[in-house]
Amino acid sequence: MLKRTWSILVTAIMLAACSSDPPAPHPAPPSTSPATSVPPAGLSFQPGPSGLKMPISKEAGPHDMTPVPHTFAATPQGAVLAAVTAQVWMAGADDDTWPKVAEYLLEPGLGRDQWAQARALVSVKGMVKNPAEFIGFKFTSYAEDKAIVLLAARWADGMLTAYPVQLSSLTGGWRVVIPPQGSEPDLSEISNTDLDTFVRFNP
Repeated sequence: MLKRTWSILVTAIMLAACSSDPPAPHPAPPSTSPATSVPPAGLSFQPGPSGLKMPISKEAGPHDMTPVPHTFAATPQGAVLAAVTAQVWMAGADDDTWPKVAEYLLEPGLGRDQWAQARALVSVKGMVKNPAEFIGFKFTSYAEDKAIVLLAARWADGMLTAYPVQLSSLTGGWRVVIPPQGSEPDLSEISNTDLDTFVRFNP
């Protein structure tokens, strides 16, 4: 296992304090495919916060762009884009925007509260240098209301890594579940052979 600070993931070791319940999301588009090995259709990566790249798919989401991108299709592809979007905005949102990240992209719970408490103690400004690029995904579990997806990324030095992201739709749409402090999973280094088992965003 590789312990390495992932600037795209976080502020992932910093933890949370936005205890207000998120607003009810718009109804998510109906599921059109149960397949977990199909990449989001029409996917493009566009400029996001702090110079990070944000994925957008007309079919899978995000379907609402303010105050932060949110509302994803009730499909595996929607779950994947919710996972990536949350990582990007957790790492790149500025001091005025991060409370909306907790409100719209993270599932309510202890982990979210701890992340917000820690995030309130630091200031994020400027551009992220040499950020990792998300290149693929692989589900380890999937159901209509919960999922775990491994996100594969390539770093500027060529290293490949994978990180598991847990999601829930119990509050009305896909949101990332932040583990309580002390139980966060490690970032793992993977090989090119391992990468062959992932679904690539851009084959």
